[in-house]
Parts: sequence; C-alpha cells; structure tokens
Amino acid sequence: MVLGVDDFKQEFAYLAGRDRWLARDALGYGTLSGLRVYMEDDGSDGPRLHVSAGSALSPSGRLICVPADQCALINRWLAKTDNAAMVARMLDPTLPPNSPPVVTAGVVSLYLGLCYADCQTRPVPIPGEPCRSEDELMKPSRVADDFRLELREHPPVQVEEEALRDFVHWLRGNINVIDTSPPLSPDPNGWRTALRGAVQPWIDAQSASPPLSPPASAQSLGDYLFDLGSPGLDIAREQQCEFLRVAFGFWISELRPLWMAMRCHGPQYPDSDCVFLASLTMQVSWIGGSPSGVWQVDGSPASLQLDESARPYLIHQRLLQEWALCGCDCAGSDDAFGGPMALMQASSEGSFENLAIDPPPLPPPVQFLEGDGVLEGQPRIVIGRGGGKAALTLPPSTPANAGRQVVVKNADLTSLILQPDAQSGDGIDGLAELSVKKKKAITLIADGAGQWHSIATA
Repeated sequence: MVLGVDDFKQEFAYLAGRDRWLARDALGYGTLSGLRVYMEDDGSDGPRLHVSAGSALSPSGRLICVPADQCALINRWLAKTDNAAMVARMLDPTLPPNSPPVVTAGVVSLYLGLCYADCQTRPVPIPGEPCRSEDELMKPSRVADDFRLELREHPPVQVEEEALRDFVHWLRGNINVIDTSPPLSPDPNGWRTALRGAVQPWIDAQSASPPLSPPASAQSLGDYLFDLGSPGLDIAREQQCEFLRVAFGFWISELRPLWMAMRCHGPQYPDSDCVFLASLTMQVSWIGGSPSGVWQVDGSPASLQLDESARPYLIHQRLLQEWALCGCDCAGSDDAFGGPMALMQASSEGSFENLAIDPPPLPPPVQFLEGDGVLEGQPRIVIGRGGGKAALTLPPSTPANAGRQVVVKNADLTSLILQPDAQSGDGIDGLAELSVKKKKAITLIADGAGQWHSIATA
C-alpha cells in the first residue's frame, strides 16, 4: 500500500488531535512562562504596551509560542479606522456605523488576548500551464506555528477558569472543620447532596425541556456555585481527606463537564480558544475634529491601568513539587506564609482550613566531628576536622536502617576510626573497626543484617 497526501494529513491530524486532547484535559490552559505585560513611555509617541516573549497553552490544547518581545503604540493602534470605530461604539453604543463620534471623551477598557495561529511557509515551484501569473508559480510547502496578540472589545471567554476559581472559593467559604468527640462517621452521600445543592440551578437548566435558549450561563443564573448559607457544612477534622476526595471527584465527574471549554474535540463555547493576558483601562479623547480626527490617550502612560487578576496560569510540576516538599514555615512562626501542601488557609474560626501534611523535618545533610562521637540523626555526610584524633560510632545495622548510606571524610584529623555499635555486635566489612586516612573519604552502606559495608573510597 502506498500512502498518499490525504493519508499523511489524516495521520498528522489524528496524532496532533490526541496531543491537544491530553494537554487540555490533563493540564488545563493558561500562561506557561514569560508573557509579562507592562506599559512604557515612548516619549512623543505616547504609551507603549509591551509583552515579553513566552509561551501559553490555549483552551483547545494548542501550544502558543511568542519567540520575541512584542510592542504596540497605543495611540497608533487607536488611530486605525476599525479600532477607532470600536472605541466610538464602546463610548456610545447607539452610534450608527461609520458615523463620527458624538461622545468625544471617556474611559474604555480593552482586553489583551493571545491566540494560536499558523502560517504557510517555504514556497516551492509547482507544475502548471504556461503563461501563468507570478503568484501561480509557487505554493507554500510547510505550515508553521504562529501566534496572534489582540486588543479586543470583550475578553476571551474563559468559563472553566472562572468556574474553577469559584469552586475553590466555595469550598473555603462553606465548609467548617470542627473537632468532635466521639468522631463523626464519614457521610459521602450527604456531602454529595450538599455539593449538588450548590449547583442545583445548573442541574435544573441541563434537564430543562425544551432546552433553554440561550443556554444557561453564570450571567443568567447568577453564579457557578451558590453558597449554602449559615452555618454551612460541618466536617470533622479527621475527615478532611475523605471529604476532599469526594469534593474533587464531584468536580471531575459532574461539574467540570458543565463548564469545559472543549469536550473531546468539540468547542463548548464560542470565542473560547484564546488565553486572556490583561485588561487595559484608559481615558481617551477625540483629537482634531470630524471627520479627520483620531482617538488619543488622555494622560500619561502611568495613568493607564493594567489588570491581570483574571489571567489563568499553569504552574509547572517542578514548582509544585518543590512547594510540596519545602514550602514550609521554616522560621517556625505562626503567621508564616503557609506549609507544605497547605490547600486551605488556617483560621481560628475552624473553617475549611489547613489541609497540611507536615512531613518530619529533613535531617541536616552534614555532621562535623572534632572528637569522639556517634552518628547523630541521619546525616548523609560526616566530616572529621580539628587536627586531633576522633572515633565515630555507627548505629546498629538493623532492618530499619537497611540501605542507609553515609559518606565519612577525614579533612585533617591525625586519626579517624569508624566503629560499630558495641552492644549490637555489628561489624564493618567483617572487622571491628575501620580507619579513614587524612584527606580520604569512604562511603558506607548498612545491609540491615548486622554489617556496614564500604562501597567506595576517594
């Protein structure tokens, strides 16, 4: 079988579609790196909007790369015919098309979105009839990824982002963690009932017959999740993990499908495949009279307001990993930023708080030895120093210590002796003690059966 052009196109479309499907369902969407948005003063040309290089993942799962910094002079953007008409319409929605503005000053808000685009590249000669025009001699042979930055009248639709934020806000505001004695029994069915009650208007809208037109939205219904009211839902402190398992499962199985930007390969909302970056609010004035005037920013570049509070971000796994391991209260104060895996803010009132898993503190990586001593805690490196003599006693090689490794280095001691615990009857390579020469190091590992073994020297 010989594969043709259509076969290759189908194969590429299938694989690319699965990659996008994995990205949008498993990761989400938002800014991945860079794409800082800020204003600059360009002197006589007025304010300049600057977007740094970076990348993002769109709601459809497409990777968008902005390879170099991008800039836009706001006054020049406003002077373009289509943009000027849009500003005039924003200030006076009743203005007829192609009419000079009646309202000549006011405040407008524009929305910066980043969208995926592609472009055809690498033109090659193609066969054809003689006497063709020049534009018929060549055709593009490749399609390259590209991007499009837009200042728009309305922000990109991001229903899933708004719903996700509201879900987390709802959990923090409606769940009370309490201490009970005796402990309460978990009630997964009751928890799901309470969660469904918070979205009952959406459930009713989904089952309406005939279907609602236009479809239900947060604007028409008033919210995504509705508060339970006082006193909320009480959860025993020891049930927080069970409750979160139910709540997250409810989000995945019932709520997220209501508000996803795309389901399988079908978009659920129009105009939802761009990533919101920032809103830009400014005072504008019509300069120069009609019909030859233009819109200009009224005020200094510092007077323009940038708002990125609604911008979605995707935190990469390495940052989440480091935060889970080390995002702790290192100073030991009660008012520190948070703890590892602190999903909820702790509060004295006992609201849904501080689901924090506090691991035991990491042992110091290095122990210094200047005289006789024992291996304290679980250091990974022991350094003998001070110029005298020293002996280091190793802990018993029990099953609990199996696989434990330690590196012992003699920095400048005249004598450094390693010896096993006297009461355990252990040995080191079958010996009662082991000497480490000056400026040398040895790596030991416990087998968990009464012996320490030297596995490397340096």
